[in-house]
Amino acid sequence: MISYPPPKFEAQKSEILQRYQILCEDQSGSALCLADSIAMALRVPYVIAALNRRYRSWYHCDHGFSGHPSADLQSYFARMHLSQSRFDVSDIAEESFFQSHTSGLDLPDMKALAGVPLTDPNGKRFGTLCIADTTVRQFTDAELALLSSFGQLVSNDICMRSAARYAVRDLVELEHEKCDLFELATIDPLTKALNRRAFMRFGERELNRFKRENAKLSALMLDIDHFKQVNDVHGHAVGDRVLTKMVSVVASVVREEDLVGRLGGEEFAIILVDSDADAAARVGDRIRQAIKQVKFPGDGGPFNVTVSMGVAEPLYAEPSINDVLERADAALYQAKRSGRDRVIVAAENVHAMPSDAPVSEAQRRAS
Repeated sequence: MISYPPPKFEAQKSEILQRYQILCEDQSGSALCLADSIAMALRVPYVIAALNRRYRSWYHCDHGFSGHPSADLQSYFARMHLSQSRFDVSDIAEESFFQSHTSGLDLPDMKALAGVPLTDPNGKRFGTLCIADTTVRQFTDAELALLSSFGQLVSNDICMRSAARYAVRDLVELEHEKCDLFELATIDPLTKALNRRAFMRFGERELNRFKRENAKLSALMLDIDHFKQVNDVHGHAVGDRVLTKMVSVVASVVREEDLVGRLGGEEFAIILVDSDADAAARVGDRIRQAIKQVKFPGDGGPFNVTVSMGVAEPLYAEPSINDVLERADAALYQAKRSGRDRVIVAAENVHAMPSDAPVSEAQRRAS
């Protein structure tokens, strides 16, 4: 039922995430590959991008620290943020700064250490790219220059990914807003059927397709019998429940490509694509029977309701779906005058059918 409105938000969100593949955790492979490249180029066993909390939850660039808790590593290397420029230490055992506050941390055996700041294009620092060796080592100027170049690559990678994450977030929020606005513009808030404006708009599309492709099409007008009495006796809250349940029953009978709309009050319309009047009458009778079986709680005990329906097929000379609905509405009033709780096919469509076509119960009532 109601195929014209766009997919619901979760489907839209999934499509965006699949298209951009940015928020998925398995996309960190390139960052890990970058860490491996740094380790090979500088001949060090350990590489890590120590980041501010804002980034460390989703960006992982490290090499050689398997088996050591990420939280311990980040806690230790975050202290390197105190350096505002490139630094290198040939033997950290000689520097008390690197030996303090390590109690309780699960760290590998490291001797030499070097690092460069990671910054955004405005120079704002958000981390440090660090390398470490297991032996005392004096890093050369060429190695430190190469480390600075790698630091720029890692900085750019993080900035691009961060911008992409914000872009995807904005796209997701935009799609959410679009879905919400579309629903507000097209869906009846109580019953979740199409509102009158949307139903007429989508109905015109189906009428044009009917004419263009020489397809079948039928319209049904549906009205709850004595609905005013339901509101008067049981209250409007119960009346709203009746309307909502009725649309739910209709949705369970019609197909996904069919349209269901609330035109006003207890009056509803259905457009069945690829269905002639005879098929539509059978669908209408299934709906009528299903609604009769539903029991609603009332002050005086459970009660049920009945519905009357009129069916019409469009004529090629009719310029608007409203003309079809008017003839279906006329058949609906005939059903009301004939005793209610029945489906009547518009007389034009009964006569227009081939003489050897099977005649439904609804058509016999209309004859």
